[in-house]
Amino acid sequence: MERITLWGWIDFEGKDAAVIVRGATHLIAPTYTEKGCVHYVWTADPVQTHRVWVFEEWERVEDLQAHLDGALYRDMAGYLADAGMTGAEVNKYRVDLKQPVYDGSGLPQAAFT
Repeated sequence: MERITLWGWIDFEGKDAAVIVRGATHLIAPTYTEKGCVHYVWTADPVQTHRVWVFEEWERVEDLQAHLDGALYRDMAGYLADAGMTGAEVNKYRVDLKQPVYDGSGLPQAAFT
């Protein structure tokens, strides 16, 4: 099965990203109940305190599209604008192969087998 991941950042110049993430939990938590949502993680960068990192994983393109067309996405976009978002870069990736980093003996491996 091909999965879709989204990775990226959102900046809020002069704002505390941790406060912004905590303020969005009412929008983040219910997204996990949307069809096809595997992960929907927002976290504040511990070094660049104005930056929020976003990681999402969806089972199918159609599931991601339904999310992007839905009320939670629209409400989050409004929340981020109201919170003073100053920049963002979020990219989507098709994942055709997924393997653990650690092999059966516990050693990390970069190569795919």
